[in-house]
Amino acid sequence: MSHQDVIIVGAGLAGVTAAHALRQRGHDVLVLDAHDGPARETSFANAGALTPSEPEPWNAPGVHWQLLASLADPHSAMKLRLAPLPGLVPWGLKFLANSTRKRYEAASLANFALSRYSLAETQAVRDAHELDFANLARGTMKVCRDARSLEPDRQTSQALTDAGLRWQVLDRAEMVAHEPMLADVAGDLAGAVFYPDDESGDAHLFTKALASVATDMGVRFEYNSPVDSLIDRAGRITGVRTQSEEIEADHVVLATGHASRRLLAPLGLHLPVRPVKGYSLSLDMSQLNQRPGLPVVDEQLHAIVSPLGDTLRIAGTAEFAGEDRTLRGERVDNLRLLLGRLYPALADALLEGDNKAWCGFRPMSADGRPYIGETRAPGLWLNTGHGHLGWTQAMGSAGLLASLMAGEATPVPAEAFSAKRF
Repeated sequence: MSHQDVIIVGAGLAGVTAAHALRQRGHDVLVLDAHDGPARETSFANAGALTPSEPEPWNAPGVHWQLLASLADPHSAMKLRLAPLPGLVPWGLKFLANSTRKRYEAASLANFALSRYSLAETQAVRDAHELDFANLARGTMKVCRDARSLEPDRQTSQALTDAGLRWQVLDRAEMVAHEPMLADVAGDLAGAVFYPDDESGDAHLFTKALASVATDMGVRFEYNSPVDSLIDRAGRITGVRTQSEEIEADHVVLATGHASRRLLAPLGLHLPVRPVKGYSLSLDMSQLNQRPGLPVVDEQLHAIVSPLGDTLRIAGTAEFAGEDRTLRGERVDNLRLLLGRLYPALADALLEGDNKAWCGFRPMSADGRPYIGETRAPGLWLNTGHGHLGWTQAMGSAGLLASLMAGEATPVPAEAFSAKRF
């Protein structure tokens, strides 16, 4: 039986960034993944947005009305499916219980602190290793279709200002100055909120590039190696079992999104994280002379349009559908609709060209905050439950995890993300 210092299960954003951070601190790290390469699941084709400006959980006050209304609306931005409902009830009750104003605001502040730190760490590793992942540092813009809809965004941004969020309300002229490609639809919009510190980039390319850096540093990656179970010796986790062997370790880190539940359940640990399906549409814009210059969010459709090099990525919507991987046409239609509403001059040409629809599962915690740190089972650590902030919080979560494992002072308050809180 072989032995490792640290085994990380999962080679997506959460696993690869954790491997890099732990190796920097001298740990001998092995990463196991069921797929044939890094970032094949949720990190593969996400929105590409690095947005500390969007720290709010999805269980905002009043979310239950949105979910109920979605049952009859196939195009609802947040969609609840009936089929998985029985299995969602225990988690859903926790999700709703955490939608009070006080808990929602506390989660937003905690997420913002982690997201802001994480963006700085992403910038640092990008610069240190000259990573190429279609990165843009031009901010993001959230457009609003009437003056009344500007007010909630103004209030939310104001609440985070003291914590360091920078933002600016734009009128139509200022909005078009920031993104000239919106000139055709400016008359349909009341204005926008601009967040200058946000960035964007292709999460899949970033994960692949960082995995290569980590390999050069000495991290071992074993792909096509699904983990069947954890080795439990008198309540302490001492390794993992794959289909071919048992591997012992001083520390095991689960960075497997919502699938972490499968490995935790036999230990009596019932992680309140469930999959929330998101969709994306990737369009080839290599032949365009004029392109969108920064990510634009349409809050009404719960979606974003992000330029990622020669690709225009339209992503969003939230579908509570259990583990149903069906790529539903009406959900992809929401993304096509958004493209037409924001960039009508581009829509026909882009949609007729090469385009790739995709869906993936965001691991959503019931209280809107990720689980980072050691569990109640000694030797077992978590880095999961980030929901829509997985890309934004990846590097920061890895840094927090590594600090906790080393017993160091943490870069952000760790209690809000404790893996012992369930």
